[in-house]
Order: sequence, then structure tokens, then C-alpha cells
Amino acid sequence: MKIFYHLVIGMFFLLSCLFAQSSEIEHTIAAIQKDHFHGWPANNGVWVWNNEILVGLTQVEYEVADGHNIKEGAPHLSLLSRSKDGGRTWTMFDPNNYVGDGGTKSKLQSPINFKHKDFAMRIEGTTYHGNTDPEGSFFYSYDRGNTWYGPYYLGDIHKHKRFEARMLTPRTDYIVLNEKECIIFISSRIEGTGLSDNISVIKTNDGGLTFELIAPWVVPCEDPYRNAMPNTVQISNDEYVMVVRRRNISDRNHCWIDAYKSINGGYNWEFLSKVGDTGEHNGNPPALVRLDDGRLCAIYGNRTKLQILGRYSNDNGKSWEPEFIIRDDFIKTETGRMRDLGYPRIVQTEEGNLVAIYYWATNENPQQHIAVSIWNP
Repeated sequence: MKIFYHLVIGMFFLLSCLFAQSSEIEHTIAAIQKDHFHGWPANNGVWVWNNEILVGLTQVEYEVADGHNIKEGAPHLSLLSRSKDGGRTWTMFDPNNYVGDGGTKSKLQSPINFKHKDFAMRIEGTTYHGNTDPEGSFFYSYDRGNTWYGPYYLGDIHKHKRFEARMLTPRTDYIVLNEKECIIFISSRIEGTGLSDNISVIKTNDGGLTFELIAPWVVPCEDPYRNAMPNTVQISNDEYVMVVRRRNISDRNHCWIDAYKSINGGYNWEFLSKVGDTGEHNGNPPALVRLDDGRLCAIYGNRTKLQILGRYSNDNGKSWEPEFIIRDDFIKTETGRMRDLGYPRIVQTEEGNLVAIYYWATNENPQQHIAVSIWNP
């Protein structure tokens, strides 16, 4: 009887904690405009300076469709939205000389100072919305994304034999090591094969003038499943944890998130754990942040459950606590066409809050927009 009593009390305590956590999450909107679809923060990137947050997004004319709710043939605009108050209010804008503006790609001539206090970098690839550079490129900013320099080649990395007959498909995932050194986590795909993406790691030691391939494969090359859209955090000088979007190439309804680790500066990687499932309809990429208290928080969308979910890890990704719900008020329809959601990014602000940014649709705002959830972990 005592054992049963303690089990009941324990379950009640756990449920109470989860309920309290979800009930204290604040929701707001980072980007919305009538008759326009806004999506894919994970394709575009996020940056944070104290309580100031900058997030990238894609805007397209809205039209209900069987796939994405976008007007066929309409241009995909790469925009930004900024918050200066920890994610509570936002201003969307279209920066000059940014992704999709038609700038001529060139080789960087002067080293970048990666440790500049207002530095931001945007990595571009191809095959995803509004990004059409199969060789890969980058832009950088010294004023928190107001003005951008680029596009620049990722050195000659596209000519490396590892990428022969492949197109580069990187999103924005990098870690600054010092003024001249930066690691970038990229992906590539065999041309004409759809979802054959694999993750690699490149590094610059000279401020972006040149890049070397330090890890041809993160997920072993014999692994048959898609691995793409990594999000990576640094644990110590040489230790990194990466969460990865996975999918059975032949089954768009078998999708999940895995974690990998490196203990030698990104040169070698090994499987760490499965983080969670991302549902049907091609799944979702993950986002990862290392909290000030040392915990990890991974978040992701689930298109079957119509939820944004999160999990904490107390042991650097070896294991994960039970899922908690960040958001579950997605608009309900009889068809799958409105299951367009997720692609999150996440940051922790100076005041200690976690800020998750993703695309979403509700009964009140049925056209996809960039939504924000804020909570204290």
C-alpha cells in the first residue's frame, strides 16, 4: 500500500510540474502579414545578443494548397524579424544585400573578426525555400543584421572530392571559436536524388578566407537514412553535441531526431541518443540550446500531433527527460494540408528565459506566421 501511495504521489508531482511549466509559457508573434505565408526559421537562422534576438524567415504569397500553403510560382523572400525585449515584441524587415537579392558571389578578401560584439553570419545552400546556391555561400554582419556583406564562397570547399556530383544544402549552424576560427556544420546532397542529404563539418582558421573539411561524415556513410539540418552546441573546448533531422528516405512518415557528439573538436562523431519522434508529413528539424545551468534543451515540431515539443537533458544529451508541450493550439482541419508547422530555433536570453521561434497557424490566425514561445526553464 505504501508503495502504491508513493507512486501516486510521484505521478501527481510529475504531472503538476509539467502542467505548471506549460501553463506559464507566453506566446506571441514575430512575423505576420495578411495574405502571406511565413515559415522555416530553421532554414534561415537565429542570433541573440543579451535580450536582443534576430530571426530569419521566408515569406511567400499565401494560397491553400495540398503541400505548403503558398502560391505557385510566387517569389520566396528571405526576411528578418528583430526583438529588443527578449522576444515579446518584434519588427519584421527586409535587409539590403541579403539572401535572394541577387548579389554576385566572390571570394572573401579580408579576414572576418568572428568575435566582433555584433557579429552574425548567415549560411546559404540550395534546394530549400528561397535558397538557390548549390556551391554554398555565406553573408556576415557587424551590426546585428542591419547590413550584410556577401555573398562569399565557403573557400573552395565546393570543389573538394567529398562533394563531387553533390550540391551543398547547408542551413545556418556554426560555432565561433575565436577571432579567426569558426566551425560550420553543413550538408550536401547527390544531385537529382531528393533526400540523400549527409552532414559534414568544415572549419576556417583564417577568418573565412579558406575552409578545410574536418569531418566528411557525422552520421556514418553506410547509414541509409537522411541526416540533415543539424543544430550544434559547444560543451567544452573540444566537446560538441549536435541534434540531427532524420528520415527514412522511402517513407516520409518515419521521421525522428538523433543526437551525436564529438570529443575532439568536431573531427570525429558518434551516436549519442535518440531525442524524439517528429511525426508524419516529412517530420521536422530540431533546435538545440545549452542553458546557463548546463542543461540542454532540444525542441522540435510534430506534424502528426500538431505540437511543438521540448525535452531537457541533464547529461549532455546521453539521455532526455520526458517530452513537454510548448504549443498545441494548431488549427484543426480534416486534411493534412494545414500541417505546415515547426522548423524551430531556440535561444536563451540574458534574463534567463528560453525563446522558441517556429511557424504556426491557429483559428485566430489561420495563415502560417512566425510564432514565439517564452518561458523560464
